[in-house]
Amino acid sequence: MNIEITKAVRRDTPVLRQLYELYCYDFSEFMSSDVTDTGMYTDDKFLTGYWPEPAWSAFIVRVNGRLAGFAWVLKTTLFPEEDAPETKAARESLANAGFLEGEHVLMEEFFVMRAYRHKGVGEYVARNLFDRYSPCVWEVSEIAANTPAQAFWRRIIDRHTSGAYIELDMQSENWRGPVQVFRMK
Repeated sequence: MNIEITKAVRRDTPVLRQLYELYCYDFSEFMSSDVTDTGMYTDDKFLTGYWPEPAWSAFIVRVNGRLAGFAWVLKTTLFPEEDAPETKAARESLANAGFLEGEHVLMEEFFVMRAYRHKGVGEYVARNLFDRYSPCVWEVSEIAANTPAQAFWRRIIDRHTSGAYIELDMQSENWRGPVQVFRMK
């Protein structure tokens, strides 16, 4: 199986939009989102605010030359310096684990089409992106209802870090749900 991960450019917007529609459909099982009257989850302004953002990157995944998914990566943190008690506690946990300092990278969105799941594609893509952004502190979050995604990420991160990660249950304005945090050197 040949897995290819390419950095997307603006002209890839239609492909990313179509893949994102499939992602939203999959996610509709966990979220209260629904299609609009056009039958789409997105509108024609899809990704227009992201392309000029230098901290954001999108990647398209192909398996044997066929579209298989995408990933969006954002150089940011879900744990900004704030006075909110939940953020303070999380930052303290990160500091204690040695994960507070350094550049943070968030796996903002990650999607592998169902036909390619349970075949190693997701793990290959995740590990490739983890290594591509090293050195950094990675943050990977899942919505609380998406237990299959939580199991996937815990397994992949545990293998890739030999268990050297922490998981926080965030309940803040920035995020609600589990977040795995680890350092790539």
